[in-house]
Amino acid sequence: MRAPSDEIALGITNDQVALGSHLIHFWQNEEEFERGVRFLDLGVANESQYCVLFGHDEANHRVLEILRKTCGDLDRVLQEGRLVILRRESSASVTLANIEAAFAAAVRKGATVIRYLGNLGVGQAALPGRGADEVVELENGATALGRRYPSVIVCMYDINTVSGSLVLNAGFGTHPLAVCGHALRQNPYFTPDENALPVRRAAQ
Repeated sequence: MRAPSDEIALGITNDQVALGSHLIHFWQNEEEFERGVRFLDLGVANESQYCVLFGHDEANHRVLEILRKTCGDLDRVLQEGRLVILRRESSASVTLANIEAAFAAAVRKGATVIRYLGNLGVGQAALPGRGADEVVELENGATALGRRYPSVIVCMYDINTVSGSLVLNAGFGTHPLAVCGHALRQNPYFTPDENALPVRRAAQ
């Protein structure tokens, strides 16, 4: 479906990142949050790229507000399905199925690249399912899922509200790449999961 050497601009840093990558971007202030959203902004601006936004309602709202500053026609992008919004409300298995359904739909529509931006932080609603354990399962499944599509998966963690155990186990433990300052690096703390949660396809 894609050549292994295919790369896209990350936007968060000046690096290029290979399709199939899954990376973590920790943020703690407005400037770092907006840097994370640049990754999605580049996809919105490119008619051949499709975007998926995932997270709790407050984070999704905040991302859309930032995108509206740079994209004067964001409503059209949403109506065309080039930007799909998924809410954080289901178990890891259902969430992965929903993400794969969104990825598959983008490919059917001709997407050359899929940019996925997920936000983890404490919103008004509690984490779904089994909480922290569910997050680790979701992240491990996302690594496997991203390698099957022409996609780059970026996860933004709010270190002001995410627990230390989630930062270690889900943040560092499940992402092969990490944004460190203004550069993208291999994550030495990544631990491949041989028993990653399999992705099941949602009903089309």
